[in-house]
Amino acid sequence: MVREVAGARWHRMVRVVPVILPLEGAAHLRLLAADPEAVIAALTPDAVFAADTALRLETGRGFLAGGDVFAYLSSARPLEALVARGLVAGKPCLDSVLVRPWPGPPRLVAIVRSESPPWRSLPSGARVVTRERLQRELIGLVGARADLFALVE
Repeated sequence: MVREVAGARWHRMVRVVPVILPLEGAAHLRLLAADPEAVIAALTPDAVFAADTALRLETGRGFLAGGDVFAYLSSARPLEALVARGLVAGKPCLDSVLVRPWPGPPRLVAIVRSESPPWRSLPSGARVVTRERLQRELIGLVGARADLFALVE
């Protein structure tokens, strides 16, 4: 925030607490067995999409190259339904590194928590985290990077 007092400009530092996704609830990682779009469509009624997925759904572009789908769920039932439909693997993915510096198969990163984080609806019907929440998730995933914050803005 910038404030002007008697012709001088003062900058107030804003403290941003990052969101570390695995600390938000029980993390479930599964390899995708279908296109990310199919997984997103199946999760839309139940999920609040987070991180890179939220940004992609809103703007058509994201900040991660891995193709992972990030979502908050209020229970594991939607995840079980994805397994039953063959959209994600039945066994948990052992690669739990959220932002991989190496190529890997796309995964679903589902965070199961009792209460949804703050969210907003898109015209598509998908629910995504708020902009403020997205910025905090971005910092939690990759640190405070101005180039990526420009994508969010």
